[in-house]
Amino acid sequence: MRVFYISNSFIPSNKANSIQVMKMCQAFSRLVGEVVLFCRKSGEQGVDNIFQYYGVADSFEVRRLEVPKVRMLSRFMYAREIMKQIRRESGPSLVYGRDYYVMGLMCLMGINLPMSLEIHQPPEDRVQAALQGIIFRHKSFRRLVVISQALADEYVRLYGKDLEGKISVAHDGADFHQIPTQMLSNPTYEYKGDRFRLGYIGSLYPGKGMEMIARLAPLAPEHEFHVVGGTPEEVARWKSEVPADNLVFYGFVSPDKVYDYMGTFDAMLAPFQPNVLVGDRKVDIARWMSPLKIFEYMAGGKPIIASNLPVLQEVLTDNENALLTDAADPHGWVAKINRLADDEALRRKLGQQAQKDFFSHYTWEKRAEILLHTLQPRQTIREKVQGITTPNR
Repeated sequence: MRVFYISNSFIPSNKANSIQVMKMCQAFSRLVGEVVLFCRKSGEQGVDNIFQYYGVADSFEVRRLEVPKVRMLSRFMYAREIMKQIRRESGPSLVYGRDYYVMGLMCLMGINLPMSLEIHQPPEDRVQAALQGIIFRHKSFRRLVVISQALADEYVRLYGKDLEGKISVAHDGADFHQIPTQMLSNPTYEYKGDRFRLGYIGSLYPGKGMEMIARLAPLAPEHEFHVVGGTPEEVARWKSEVPADNLVFYGFVSPDKVYDYMGTFDAMLAPFQPNVLVGDRKVDIARWMSPLKIFEYMAGGKPIIASNLPVLQEVLTDNENALLTDAADPHGWVAKINRLADDEALRRKLGQQAQKDFFSHYTWEKRAEILLHTLQPRQTIREKVQGITTPNR
């Protein structure tokens, strides 16, 4: 069985969607063997090996397509090239992907391979809604995969019977890595002895949490706040706005280096705000999101302090695998930080339970196995899964 994974991601890039796509293709390849990823070719320089950049095995084929950068024409030409290549292939195959535009056109053009669509937010306009509806009503459509129960409920509200019995909720995931514990060198910052070190890993888009960290650093000068992520322009802006000596920025690092940084932090922060704005259109994803950083933190066995947003509570439970607090209350955050800093046993308990939950539910392989069970006979998957073992931990 071959999986054609259709994405609209530019690869390589520093976007979370490209990380998720590459990780899922690796997971699918371990379960079904042959995976072909269609993606956009980025103009990013300095990446010699995209598999190494993303920290994945060279176990699947990546077809990076380059098309003219003309808004609507670009999408159509991208879709046309993918359809042309798929029509040339033979043998049993299925289509899985995150590009509703390409997959909608495939349905209209009579490509009748079994097809499942993964969605991370509701349609933004009537065109998106119409194309997704075409997919859901097509005879080849098998499954809608969404990243939270909240998003599943929204799609049932929007499409009703078209999706009856055809929705799977699959939160995002992460890889397991043995994380190092040595201190990273930073030429712009001198570590201040035994301060409690809090880490944040992710983008600096509005609502992702940098706003709260900027308020916390001056309120808790006895602790250190380390931020991994962001463009040079974003980092420069925040440095100028919050000139605190206990706030450290590293900028963007490649996905394969994330755990090197995490290993030097005592606890991790996920201070998502009630509105999280992403993309050129600044779409609010706060109600639907399943942030990669949450699962990376869990995989690392680190104690987590997170906002008590309903969508995060689908994964995190207060005082069990994380501490949750009011997203907008900086003094509540400081109280939780101080509680963790003063209680080593609590840090150990939260970190261990988070990692246990990660191995039970949120590895990329677990996610891929669950999804593929809905698309092909279980025996095929079971035979593949027998070769996958859980890492020592």
